[in-house]
Amino acid sequence: MTTVLPRLALALAALLMVPLSCRPIDGTGVVSPSEFLSSLRALGQPGEAKTEFILPRTVTLCGETLPLDRPSVRERLEAEFQLAANHRAQVELWRRRAKRFFPLIEAALRQAGLPDDLKYLAVAESDLRPTVSSPAGATGLWQFMPATARHFGLTVNKDLDLRMLPEPLLAIGIKYLSSLRSQFGSWSLAMAAYNSGEARVARALAREPAGADYFQLSLPRETERYVYRIAAIKMVMENAGQYGFSDSPPPALYRPVEFAEASLSFPSPVSWAALARELGCDYKTLRLLNPHLGGLAVLAGGPFALRLPPGTKAPPSIGT
Repeated sequence: MTTVLPRLALALAALLMVPLSCRPIDGTGVVSPSEFLSSLRALGQPGEAKTEFILPRTVTLCGETLPLDRPSVRERLEAEFQLAANHRAQVELWRRRAKRFFPLIEAALRQAGLPDDLKYLAVAESDLRPTVSSPAGATGLWQFMPATARHFGLTVNKDLDLRMLPEPLLAIGIKYLSSLRSQFGSWSLAMAAYNSGEARVARALAREPAGADYFQLSLPRETERYVYRIAAIKMVMENAGQYGFSDSPPPALYRPVEFAEASLSFPSPVSWAALARELGCDYKTLRLLNPHLGGLAVLAGGPFALRLPPGTKAPPSIGT
């Protein structure tokens, strides 16, 4: 104890000697320490003071009411809810990306007759990042493993990975979730099976009395959190204003990406940079529109299904 106090005193003295202002990284001006700490708090930095929000009395997900009368269920939902509501930077990014991807997802779910709430499963899976991959190899908005994607007819190899395109992955995600709902009889069990696999959920159900639900099963830790997390994401995103979030992001940002589709063949190898010049667009835009072809350094042969900036026309030197 006698050695600790002097060290603490020295640390406090050092803090008091820090200049009263500092220059931000971009060099645009000077901010005070209090302003700097305030900006860190706004980004949800670890160690910040958290705000405790009140959990609603009734919570539904995909039309199913969560059994909050069970203390264990309410406590676990409470934990996921507080984590989501207090992770302000992440929630703001979800809300912005939702401007781009939710219209596509909502329309597909509506056409398939599935609950609109399933769009929050995509948030839980990928944070609405269409090209993100997990350490296990799951990729895309809906995080499909290669074998599962191939089972549903998507091409996945070293050159072409259709999981990185939102539209085809959404189509098979809807098929898969529909089949899981038919197999297990509830959306909560279907979502659990989506996360951990049908066999694992079936084994967990077999260990319990008939009629057991998701909230009673012994499953992997991630799967036991999964439905609670999706429900928490829904609550925060649907009622963001109640939890201190600002109005929607500016309409000019995060709009759905527009593109034109073209089937192009290349008699001789063409680099992406050369193709961009031929098309009259920039390299970065062309690559961002075509993440599914990310394994190809050059394009040769074909035809390739390419996404081009709207109004782009292939010159005569490129076959169609």
